[in-house]
Amino acid sequence: MFNINHSGIELLSVELWREIFDYFDVNDLWYSFRGLNKQIDGIIDQVQLHLNFEKKSNYDYFIKNILPSINVVNIQSLKLRKENKIKHFFSIYSLNSLVQLRLLSLDGIHSFNDNLFTFWNQLSSLKYLQSLKVIFGTNSHPNNDLKEKEFIIRSIFNQDFCPLLTCFIIKNKGNDNLNTELPIRSLIQTTKMININHLSIDNLTFNDLIKLLPALQNTKLFCINDELSCNNKFCTQQTMTVEIPLMFECKNWFHLLDAKKWELLLSVQCSKLLEFELVCNGDDDDNDYGKAGHDFEEECRATTFWIERNAIISYEFYSNDDFYYTIVKFNIGK
Repeated sequence: MFNINHSGIELLSVELWREIFDYFDVNDLWYSFRGLNKQIDGIIDQVQLHLNFEKKSNYDYFIKNILPSINVVNIQSLKLRKENKIKHFFSIYSLNSLVQLRLLSLDGIHSFNDNLFTFWNQLSSLKYLQSLKVIFGTNSHPNNDLKEKEFIIRSIFNQDFCPLLTCFIIKNKGNDNLNTELPIRSLIQTTKMININHLSIDNLTFNDLIKLLPALQNTKLFCINDELSCNNKFCTQQTMTVEIPLMFECKNWFHLLDAKKWELLLSVQCSKLLEFELVCNGDDDDNDYGKAGHDFEEECRATTFWIERNAIISYEFYSNDDFYYTIVKFNIGK
């Protein structure tokens, strides 16, 4: 513990102490300053708390030495990793008690197997939440129930949960044999814009993408990390304009390499789009995939829409793999 001259402490303003405390991890703050005197304890009781339990060793110290004395209302950010820590923390505090929370990251959580979605319904209480990251499952312990992931997405986009959210990342680490594309059956297409400027969803069907687009006019980055799967047809049901970069990676869906359908979608739904990147992969011996890439390239050379955007098609091959990537991109800003 620091050896501080108590007469000197009394000369420092409350504002200065709060500024000093902002530089400390919550464990170091309690270990170094808690108990020095009543004035310092009073300031600590009001300081904004940022709890990061993604490290291996600091959770147990917090539970034993700090938890009993904190004011839950002061928690502004919370990062938890691993199922046992997540369940233990929320056995002490309910999610809806963290009313001042600005950032929530849950990495390695598993489904609660609760058809009422009791835990996730509490997101409706987080009126000030700005960043939400939820990673279901782990590589060694996959999560094979997608209902809760679907519920969260539907609640954010259709139920006005977390209205100040600007960053939303959601991913499921499931069994490779499980079809993890997300059919958001209850998602209602909406024209109401949301505040999210960074959106990342691991798997999505094309129809669900169309349902999400009208809400994303404020979005600057929209990333479908693992798979954008193709439906039987492209849907363009409602006119809108957005100004966002879209980055999709599609696996073994040569139907998505259709320049005419992308032109129709982007010109109607995303007429102000500045940047676009579509990354697909297919087998070396898949003739349909190869022909689709070739046809897309020909359309880009001959069609005004793609010529005006300086669209580029490139291919990436890796010697040890039996597939290759087809990449379509344009960036009007460059």
